[in-house]
Amino acid sequence: MSVELTVYGTALPGRPSESNSVVGIGELAQRAERYGYEGLLVFYNHENLDPWIVAATILQQTKSLVPLVAVQPYALPPFTAAKMLHGLACLHHRRLDVNLITGGIRGELDQVGDRLDHDERYARAVEYISVVRALLSSSEPLDHNGKHYHFHRLLAHCALEEALRPKVFVAGSSDAGRAASVAVADVAVTHPEPVAAFAEHFAATRRADGQSLGIRVGLIARETDEQAWQVAAAQYVPDRRSRHMTMLKTRSESDWNRRMARLAVAAETYDDVYWTGAYRADRGLMPLLVGSYDRVSEYLGRYLALGVRTLLLGGVLSEEEFRHCDIVLSQVRSAC
Repeated sequence: MSVELTVYGTALPGRPSESNSVVGIGELAQRAERYGYEGLLVFYNHENLDPWIVAATILQQTKSLVPLVAVQPYALPPFTAAKMLHGLACLHHRRLDVNLITGGIRGELDQVGDRLDHDERYARAVEYISVVRALLSSSEPLDHNGKHYHFHRLLAHCALEEALRPKVFVAGSSDAGRAASVAVADVAVTHPEPVAAFAEHFAATRRADGQSLGIRVGLIARETDEQAWQVAAAQYVPDRRSRHMTMLKTRSESDWNRRMARLAVAAETYDDVYWTGAYRADRGLMPLLVGSYDRVSEYLGRYLALGVRTLLLGGVLSEEEFRHCDIVLSQVRSAC
């Protein structure tokens, strides 16, 4: 098969720290650009630095890298998001992409008084991004009378040429997530299950909907399986607290959180390469593909064969990890 694979890395965790200085973020962004990544995912939660500020820093420190900005509807009005996208795109003549999120941290939703249930938050997100797109696509006044947003003759003055308009990523594996991604997503994203389950539960339905598929994973690859598993075991060490957290997540309202937690409880490793270690150690929601370069690239290629065209890679921060991942990605692209 011949496919074009697009790869986004992940910006540093957004908590204020020495590594999250302008220099630290800039070095990571420049490294991702050197290795040919499309962009960097920038997270949103209450603890992190504001994603728009991190995105602006990435734009200032690179020539072509695309910030993939997590946009949470309760955090700012849709016309403000449109103005932010417009302003940064115009200042740098660069595209920014949007990772549309609905809020999986119950405590943060409670803090801001967001009482919508899981499915209602997805419905709001669809209306939200529809308003953003309308404002970015036309200079005409916007009239919108929806369930969550009402605008009369709104002139935001933020229309963008088509090449600068964002791609929209929608994450989720529930029925509501699927409906939202069908309605507005350019890329439907999930933390994938092992290949066989992914084929049945996610890929088949999204491909039937005609959607572009993306997955978020981590890669720990070395010359041999033994070397890779030594690195993985040292990096992700579960303890009593993390095991308890994993059990609690089996009852999460988030569909993919429940799926991942149940996988982690049932087994640590699947197919000799798919590993739930990060989840079991409470250090991330994504699965890890662990093994030799050949083994990891072969397994990753099986996701591509199911229609995946976008990778969101987590945990690739150091020059060493970029180098190891680059070997895997080069082998995957050669095989395609």
